[in-house]
Amino acid sequence: MSVPDTVLSIILTSRNQLGALKLSLLSLLDQPPEVNFEIIVVDCGSTDGTGQFLTGQAEKGTIRAIFSGEEKGRTVARNLGAHAAFGRHLMFVDPGLLVAPHWWESLLRSLEKDPRLAAIAGRILLPDGTLDHAGLALLQWSATETAGPRLSTRSIHAGRPGNHPPAERPMMVQALAGEAVMVRATSFFAVGGFSARVGRQHILHRPDHEGDPAGVDLCLRLGHRGWSCVYQPESIMTRLRNGGQDAEYPFADHEGDMAVLGRAWQDRVRPDFLVQESRGTVPAERGAIKPYVEPTINFQTTRARGTVDPDGQRNKPEASVIIPTMADLAATRRCVTALLENTDPCHELILLDSGTDLEMKQYLGEVARRHSHCQVVVGGDETTEVQMTNQAFGMCQGRYVVMLDRQVVVTTGWLETLMATAEMNPQAGLVGPVTNRMNGMQQVPAVDYDVETLDGLKQFASRQKMKHVGNQNKTTRLGGFCLLIKRELLARIGGLDSRFDGGFYEFNDYSMRAHMAGYDCLIARGCYVHHQIADPSAIITQERMMHLEIQWEIFKRKWNVPASIGLNSKLDLSTLLVGGFDQTRHFHPLGTGSKMEPSSEGMVAQALNQKAANS
Repeated sequence: MSVPDTVLSIILTSRNQLGALKLSLLSLLDQPPEVNFEIIVVDCGSTDGTGQFLTGQAEKGTIRAIFSGEEKGRTVARNLGAHAAFGRHLMFVDPGLLVAPHWWESLLRSLEKDPRLAAIAGRILLPDGTLDHAGLALLQWSATETAGPRLSTRSIHAGRPGNHPPAERPMMVQALAGEAVMVRATSFFAVGGFSARVGRQHILHRPDHEGDPAGVDLCLRLGHRGWSCVYQPESIMTRLRNGGQDAEYPFADHEGDMAVLGRAWQDRVRPDFLVQESRGTVPAERGAIKPYVEPTINFQTTRARGTVDPDGQRNKPEASVIIPTMADLAATRRCVTALLENTDPCHELILLDSGTDLEMKQYLGEVARRHSHCQVVVGGDETTEVQMTNQAFGMCQGRYVVMLDRQVVVTTGWLETLMATAEMNPQAGLVGPVTNRMNGMQQVPAVDYDVETLDGLKQFASRQKMKHVGNQNKTTRLGGFCLLIKRELLARIGGLDSRFDGGFYEFNDYSMRAHMAGYDCLIARGCYVHHQIADPSAIITQERMMHLEIQWEIFKRKWNVPASIGLNSKLDLSTLLVGGFDQTRHFHPLGTGSKMEPSSEGMVAQALNQKAANS
């Protein structure tokens, strides 16, 4: 097991469950994942010898043990383990779960391949071989003379044989088994982890085939943010039945938690089935259970071009930097020169050429020939800058994608600072630097270097980094002059809205869509880049003003801005963030616009998407 670069953190919690805990740990250690992983066990004041057992295991290096010292409930303990974890993904396993060979492969593969997914769980069997979990359905019970409406869950194929054919298919569901679920860490922390409203009892007895209320609540909150939850039958586990079913009220704690869950979600979710006294159980018209299919945008993680260590392992996280050059050669030269000087070649650089300027084409071709991590992509005659950027998004191989304006001059460590901020803040979807010219929070008060010759720029940026290292601010919007995008956000909300082009509203729109999807926009105050834009006192042409007016009207219609608010009027963007994420309004597919052509130097191996109608 390894802590640095951990891919998977397996988290167990326990209170006086030594026997079941030993069985689960033995099962996990006999079937270890073939990736960097760690096992964390959180003990909550056990008095049955669990502490001594875990101490011995920790000394051997097989686990990391956390002793909370008191019983605060299973959900609190799970969150405690998650906050101590190093993994990109968190696997919660309750004592008494036994894993089958290769249990982790399909779960991890799906999360790595499809960033739209937040949680995934496999097939759970009972000791008699019947299905206990194959994804959970939400049941809405109608009110009766003696009770009001209530919400419950049930395994989709409850009690069927473990090899029941319909249970062999992956499905998108609203809820999964909380006692054996793998969750993307960024998504988990973005919704605040498990809720302390439910799961306060550590050993929760529940009927077979029903869901753990804490896990159901977590999945519903993930779904409310727009993420997906998937049942993956390739992963198989067995759940040993808990004792205590003969008690007078065997499931009182479970029923109490479900009552809390029903009050919280009764009017906020779409049930999969309706339970009515007159008609029995019938499928709901708009149930959410459906087959899981591969994402429209395939973002399977692959290695980008770049340098590697002697042992063949990449020495830095990958990023893809996209620069739309258009026909601005002087600015492009300065931007690319600084970029090559201050960016580790383990990251790929994608230079977008409009194809309208021969001198630009020759310059970019020479850059690509000299630097193997650079590639040039040429757009069609009618392709706009936004459309080219969207199509380049689909080519990127890095874990992060960075839009960089040709008017920007980067400084030492710029990309590492942006990526570190993104890594340290799981809820962040967009990260931007500070600069000399930018309306809003990203503009520094003053600079003391020559903004024309750039003498003293490196020293100023270095002082900014030392003074603000690790500091960041939340903001409503980030400028597109230098914008880091997490790959998972790109898959969630797609690319730029191609109706905006050159009016800056595409970046206001993108920031707002990120917020609607549940992500934060952060300013990394330790990252400074120079922005060489036109003189703000220069006269704006009538044509330019008309273009801005058109873009503003498009923005107003899309975000329901009152018609009376004119261009350049003050507008609090946060007031527009209502209604939650809507896939039809807030997702924009990549690859719209004219076909992008490979450059004559052969830097692009395949053609991209065909021309589509501009919405």
